[in-house]
Amino acid sequence: SSSDLAPVWRPAPRKSFSLCAAMADSMAMPTGLKGKLASLEDFISMQNEELAAQRQEIEALRGDKSNIEQHYQGQLQEMKKTMVADVQRMQEEVKKHFQQQKAENSRLQQQITTLKGEKTSLQQQILGLQRRIQEIEEHIGCD
Repeated sequence: SSSDLAPVWRPAPRKSFSLCAAMADSMAMPTGLKGKLASLEDFISMQNEELAAQRQEIEALRGDKSNIEQHYQGQLQEMKKTMVADVQRMQEEVKKHFQQQKAENSRLQQQITTLKGEKTSLQQQILGLQRRIQEIEEHIGCD
């Protein structure tokens, strides 16, 4: 959106000003001392105006820089907040899944233990039946 964009810096339009041209203009007209002095004062006045304009432009650029820094600092803080929240949410999810997995592992381990017990019991029953079969076969063989 346009509100997310920082102000774009564009240089202020500059007056074409040539020191040589200004000096030539100021030196070309008058020939008398008073005229030259007045011309020199005009030249100094123009220089002071140019200096004031440059100072204003510098202040404007400083203001723009400050606004841009504040804008991006705000965006950075917002991104930090969002990322911290996301990381915390993911940590909670991982913790929850870890607890669920732990419970599932425990349940499966309990089933394994139960099945091992049943297997042992069945093996004992098989041994007992095999002995009985052997006894019966021996008994039948004796008759």
